[in-house]
Amino acid sequence: MMRARRLALALFLTAVAVSAVNLASPARALADERPLEVGTELMATSDVTLHKAEIAKGSRVSVTQLSQRAGHVESVSVELADGHVVKVPIAQVRTFFRVVGE
Repeated sequence: MMRARRLALALFLTAVAVSAVNLASPARALADERPLEVGTELMATSDVTLHKAEIAKGSRVSVTQLSQRAGHVESVSVELADGHVVKVPIAQVRTFFRVVGE
């Protein structure tokens, strides 16, 4: 009986440890994000300034071009409401925008 308890405890601790590693892993967070493509619509989650253009929270922009390096998206070009196109680093996109659901 003692052996069964030890085995159950070991399995429980393993499951907890694996869950904790998965939650702390940045790769998992990136995998859950929707991929960006040309034509993807983004919505600002807060007020942000992009190259002197003020983007208000809730405003939408559209991805017009992806810039990749080593197979990873490094930046995107977005078209603003007035027609100007601005290049934005992917970190800033992930921080201040969300992909608009289809």
